Amino acid sequence: MMNSPDQNDVSTALGLLRDSLAEEEQRIHNEGAKAMQGGDYDTATSVIEFAKRLLRFQQKVEGLVSEWDELEDLRDDASPEVQEIVSKRFFGKTKKGEITPHTDYYPYILRVLVEMGGGGKTKAVLDWVGELMKGVLKPQDYECLKSGKKQIRWRNSAQWARNTMVNVDGRMKQDGPNGVWEISDKGRKWLKEHGSAMRSQ
Repeated sequence: MMNSPDQNDVSTALGLLRDSLAEEEQRIHNEGAKAMQGGDYDTATSVIEFAKRLLRFQQKVEGLVSEWDELEDLRDDASPEVQEIVSKRFFGKTKKGEITPHTDYYPYILRVLVEMGGGGKTKAVLDWVGELMKGVLKPQDYECLKSGKKQIRWRNSAQWARNTMVNVDGRMKQDGPNGVWEISDKGRKWLKEHGSAMRSQ
């Protein structure tokens, strides 16, 4: 049976994998916290070890995403003839530049966290980030993802930006309260050095 173009689109597949991993990470965190609160320390310890393995896997996925982004850059810089050939199956229709890369969200997220006193709940942070980035986000950023979960693309990208800053480079804290985003000292230092990357409205 032939796959549909959406199923063959590697960027879409990686996005779906990211979504699933993020949901699983949150579920494991919540269930592990319940086990700890209930005094089931053996289960909680096992959950922590599994979470560490999951984190390493997420980091590998991030590496794959970066490699695929490089391939898409090569595709977008190629001649129309080459693009026609290499885009037949695995590349999606959305070219680089048509959506905002998740790296662009870093300074906005960190600025919001500073303005909120160092941290804030997920929805409140995302709402504020969305306001700050109105002049930055592109039309396709406001579309729903193809995963069928009705999640807006930019909100998903912002959450992946947060995931990178928590799990990869430490600009946000790992051990904050559940559902709360917190900036780290490293994040504050980075924002002072790179905050100018934010485009004005």
